Amino acid sequence: MNLDEVVTEVAERLSASVVLVDRAFSLIAYSTQSPDVDKDRVQSILTRSCPPEARAWYESFGIADTTRPVITPENPDIEASPRICLPARYAGAAYGYLFVLPDENSAVSDGDLTPAMSLAGRAGAQLAHTARGRDDMAVAVADLLEGDRKAFARAITRIEDSGLFPDGGALTVLAVDGLLPAPGTRTLLAPIGSLTAVMVPAVDGAVDPVRSIAESGAGAGALVGVGGSYQGLRAARRSWQQAKLGVRVARHDGSMGPIAYWEELGVYRLSSCGPTGVVADAVLTPSVRALLDHRNVDLLVTAQTYLDQAGDTGATAGVLGIHRQTLYYRLAKIEEITGLDLSVGAQRLELHVGLTLGRFIFEHLGTEEGRNGEQT
Repeated sequence: MNLDEVVTEVAERLSASVVLVDRAFSLIAYSTQSPDVDKDRVQSILTRSCPPEARAWYESFGIADTTRPVITPENPDIEASPRICLPARYAGAAYGYLFVLPDENSAVSDGDLTPAMSLAGRAGAQLAHTARGRDDMAVAVADLLEGDRKAFARAITRIEDSGLFPDGGALTVLAVDGLLPAPGTRTLLAPIGSLTAVMVPAVDGAVDPVRSIAESGAGAGALVGVGGSYQGLRAARRSWQQAKLGVRVARHDGSMGPIAYWEELGVYRLSSCGPTGVVADAVLTPSVRALLDHRNVDLLVTAQTYLDQAGDTGATAGVLGIHRQTLYYRLAKIEEITGLDLSVGAQRLELHVGLTLGRFIFEHLGTEEGRNGEQT
């Protein structure tokens, strides 16, 4: 009996709607027997969009620890009607929950719940098996993206055997800094450091799963980096490095986030072209360093704004809220310090790249990564 069959059997025995979620409150299966409980309402309360306050409400009744059914009362704050929770346990732990949602005209007796708890145990065993397989796969994903050569080779075999990523098929890797609602069954996740890596296979259909997952994470308050799309598992590491860079850029430059796509990172992509120290040496020319070392915040902000505004003095003065004569004075001072002529396009470009990328490298990638030679 699979999980869908378990849910259907419980629903038929109790003449009620039943929803099965895992221990993270992600939707696994549902059976809507009652006309008073429609699919949209079930999904809004107990699916992957389940708000933290709703999950906390249910868990406050001890559902993770009990071996008996738990009745939760109505809670208008989370739009929850009274319901019965049947813990789906296995080997002493809860791996999920069957929520029974009876309608107003039905009643569920203790005698009815005894066989239902037995069915919940079957669900718990299957969820436990799935959870362990998911944990093993998370290790494989981490090895694929950041493991040594032997671990990488083992990961290729393990993930290919899963059938989720056909040999040579396109994939994209995301890096998520923060909470991520459950992204779906065809993705693979792994915690790596402070980030969550999400591998997404290319699929045919009107819905773009990569954008959907990224927007879901951003909606939960996370920063999300999205790497490029490449063919085959061996290219996943390249996409992962790009996704990690996207998170760092989103953290550094608010205009680029909360979702930073590799294709849209612009000049920041140059920071992935080699060891950080080498890139820094290339973009932090003596002229750029002279301005940074001067440590005059007004001049730094003026230079960055002037260059971002493509040398438009009127627009720059407006953004900064200063008189044009003040702007001209500052620009002259910047030219004096740097030795650059800002009327020359190539010299403006030198300063613009140096200020934009150079500060990003040292503030957010750090010299340690330069010593490690991180590359895509």
